[in-house]
Amino acid sequence: MVPVLPKRRRAQVGSPAGATASSAEPSERFPGVAIYLAEPRMGRSRRAFLTRLALSKGFRVLDEYSSEVTHVVMEQTSAVEAVCWQERKAVAAPSDWTLSKLVNMSWFTESMAAGQPVPVECWHLLEVTEPSKGAPSPAWVPAYACQRLTPLTHHNTSLSEALETLAEAAGFEGSEGRLLSFRKAASVLKALPSPIIALRQLQGLPHFGEHSSRVIQEMLEHGVCEEVERVRHSERYQTMKLFTQIFGVGVKTADRWYQEGLRTLDDLLKQPQKLTQQQKAAPPRPEHPSAAAGRGGSAADGGGGCGAGPARCHCHADWWLPEGLILYHLYQHNHYGDPAYPAQQNSTMDTFEKSFCIFRLLQPPGAAVEGPQRPCRAWKAVRVDLVVTPVSQFPFALLGWTGSKHFERELRWFSRKEKGLWLNSHALFDPQQKKFFHVTSEEDIFRHLGLEYIPPEQRNA
Repeated sequence: MVPVLPKRRRAQVGSPAGATASSAEPSERFPGVAIYLAEPRMGRSRRAFLTRLALSKGFRVLDEYSSEVTHVVMEQTSAVEAVCWQERKAVAAPSDWTLSKLVNMSWFTESMAAGQPVPVECWHLLEVTEPSKGAPSPAWVPAYACQRLTPLTHHNTSLSEALETLAEAAGFEGSEGRLLSFRKAASVLKALPSPIIALRQLQGLPHFGEHSSRVIQEMLEHGVCEEVERVRHSERYQTMKLFTQIFGVGVKTADRWYQEGLRTLDDLLKQPQKLTQQQKAAPPRPEHPSAAAGRGGSAADGGGGCGAGPARCHCHADWWLPEGLILYHLYQHNHYGDPAYPAQQNSTMDTFEKSFCIFRLLQPPGAAVEGPQRPCRAWKAVRVDLVVTPVSQFPFALLGWTGSKHFERELRWFSRKEKGLWLNSHALFDPQQKKFFHVTSEEDIFRHLGLEYIPPEQRNA
C-alpha cells in the first residue's frame, strides 16, 4: 500500500498548512482564552516556535497585546518587570480594560501537555520579589532603543552625560565598539522612569557591562568619575570636540588638524587654506565656539517655495532665496532608482533630492550686545536641511530624518536582526518574500515591525 503522506505533512507543527488549519479552530475550541507571548526575553525564533505549537493544539495566539488577551506568557521575567511592562502597554487603554493574567512558562507547557488551558495556580504566577527599603526596584527596559520612549529631558542627566563623554572620546580614537557600548548604556539611562540612586538598580538592565557599571558606581558614591574627568580635561578631547563642532568637520579632519599641531580656533583661522567651502561658510568665533552651525542641526521635512522677495536672489532648481540669507548651499539631485547609484538596503544614507543650507538669521533686538570686550554677532548661523520626497516614500523619509542617530541605527538593526526585514529611508523590504510593504504613515511602519509607535519627541535615544 502507498502511505498517505499528505496527512503526515498536515500534522507537522512547523508546516504552513498546519498553522493555517489550526488558526481557524481556536475560537471554537477555547473561546475564552487568548494567549500573548511576550517576546523581549523569549527571542523571535523561540516565540515563533511556541506560537506554532499553541496553534497546533487549538489555542488562540494573538500577535499584538490587546484587551482580548487573557494570558500573557513571559520567560526569564520577574513580576516587577512584568507589571511595569503591562502598565506601559495599558497606558492608552480604556479605563474598563481588564488586565490579563501574567504567567510563566510552566502554565504554557502544562496547558500544551494537557491539550487544553489548565487553571492558573500559584506556581504559574511570576515570582514576586520581596520589596526592600531604600532605592526603588530595577525597572524593566527593552534591549533596543526603538522599543522604548526616550524624552529629551530625563532623570539621569549627569550619569548619561558621563557615559556619553566616554563614548565620544572612544569615537575620537576610532574605537567603534567602545563607542557603541557606552552609547547604548547611556541610552538606557535616558529611558528610565526614575533616577538611579543605588547601583543595584542597574541589575537586569541591558547593555550595562563592568566598565559602565563602574562609572555609575563612582558617580553615585563621589559625584564624579575620575576617568570621565580625566577625559574631559585632556587636551586631545577638548580639541577634538571643539573642531568637530564646526560644520563639515568630521573625526578624520579634526584628528589631522590635531596631529598638525592645531589646538584652538585662532590657530585654525590663521590658516584659512585648510578650510573647505563648507567650513568657511559659518566659522565659529574664537570666543564663541558654540556659534558654529551644528552638524546635526534642525531638519525641515519639506521643500522651499517661491514667494515675493527682493529682485536679487540666489536661484537653484525651484528654490528662490534672498541674497545674503544663505551662507552655504549644497544641492543634491535625486538618485533613487539611478543604476549609477545603487541603493543599499541596509544603508543609513538616502538618495532623495536635498539641499543642505546654512542660513544667516538676525538676532532678536538686544541679543547682539554682550559687552565692549566681547561684542556678539548681530546674526547667527542656523543649518536647515530641505528634503524632497515622493509621496509614497514620505513616511519612511520622515521616520529616517526624525530621531537621534542612535535611535535610527537601533531601528534598522532591530528590523534586520529580529524581523528579517530591510528598512531605510525609502522603503521596508522583505528579502525572503521579495516584496515591499505599502505604508501611508509612520504608524504603519512600526506596526509592520511589531513595535509600539514612538512619536518623534520620544526618539532622543
